[in-house]
Amino acid sequence: MPATWETLWDAVVSQIDGLGLDGLTAANIRQQPLALNPADNELTTGAIVCPVTEAEGNNGTNHSNDIGYGFQVTLVKLSNSALNKTAQQTLLPWRESIRQHFHHQSPLTAHGCYLCTVEHAPVVLPDAWKHQLDASTLVVRCWVLQ
Repeated sequence: MPATWETLWDAVVSQIDGLGLDGLTAANIRQQPLALNPADNELTTGAIVCPVTEAEGNNGTNHSNDIGYGFQVTLVKLSNSALNKTAQQTLLPWRESIRQHFHHQSPLTAHGCYLCTVEHAPVVLPDAWKHQLDASTLVVRCWVLQ
């Protein structure tokens, strides 16, 4: 039986793919243990989804713990390191759509998740910009009673 982490990780990726965002498909949504893009910029447009530290919630009982499994979603788009908003015109709509889909919603009920939340994270990642990529990140947290 797969771990809860793995089941939810697959479900989050599937939900993002199912949003039908222009330029973001199963082919360029990666599941990796870390949000790293190789030095050769192997991923030039897409998303990297990786697990982050779980959190304990306030809805636990004597019989179950309230655990929030987190998944960092890092969105990337090739750029020329110019200080303009061209690539952000792709990343910001992706980010907004992902936030709206998951934040205070229950899209993963079949996986035991009673609620998803989205946590603040950097809208622009300066280190990626230095490597000719525009990047933005957010954390989707899936709350489960176990």
